[in-house]
Amino acid sequence: MSHSNHLRRTIIIIALAVVLVLAALIAWQFRSIEHLATGQQQHSFVIDCDFAKFRQIMVRKNATAAIVGHTGMRLIGEQVEGVMLDTSQDDRPLLNAIRGVSKTEVAAVKELTVQLEDPTLEANELVLEQNADIQPDHIDVITASKRAAGRLKHYQTTLDAKPDPEGTRVVLTVELDVLVKVPSLFKHRADAGVQQAADDAINGQAAAIEAFIARHADELLILPELNR
Repeated sequence: MSHSNHLRRTIIIIALAVVLVLAALIAWQFRSIEHLATGQQQHSFVIDCDFAKFRQIMVRKNATAAIVGHTGMRLIGEQVEGVMLDTSQDDRPLLNAIRGVSKTEVAAVKELTVQLEDPTLEANELVLEQNADIQPDHIDVITASKRAAGRLKHYQTTLDAKPDPEGTRVVLTVELDVLVKVPSLFKHRADAGVQQAADDAINGQAAAIEAFIARHADELLILPELNR
């Protein structure tokens, strides 16, 4: 075999090896993997409603269904697991409650069952635990998944509300962890999709809270809902 033929054959072998390596790398990048995609968002805004009335509305009316309905879920079950009232700082709890200036502290725990509207999560229902701490000068509500539901491994939202010179300052947060199956090369797209879901959820919550408060803000007497 001449030197030129041997060189040509060597080049061909090397080229084929390079092609095989590149093909293997491409196949590796396009293989399907399970990836935990996360999304987090926070949103702060002011509602044109003084905090005392905001507090009354949130305590006496049921905002849960309205808020959940704007986050790709639908409330289908609600159960109060515990309520604690502390009237030690309120010398006239009943009168002050009627007047809308209650100083009673409330701690409540609920179990919520919601229907998931996204078929890609591969689950129909999600069970949440909601812990509400309602003080005379602030409200803190944490709602978190009790366990995974299909590909939705974790879900949590928080609501923090305090008095503001222009009304009530509300800060919302949303956290999502979703197990997705995608080609390895497209993990960033999965992360972006779950982040967009978190963005949409928090925007929906903010709109729902504003609409819910506006619906009751003009009522002179905020009466509890009897069907809760």
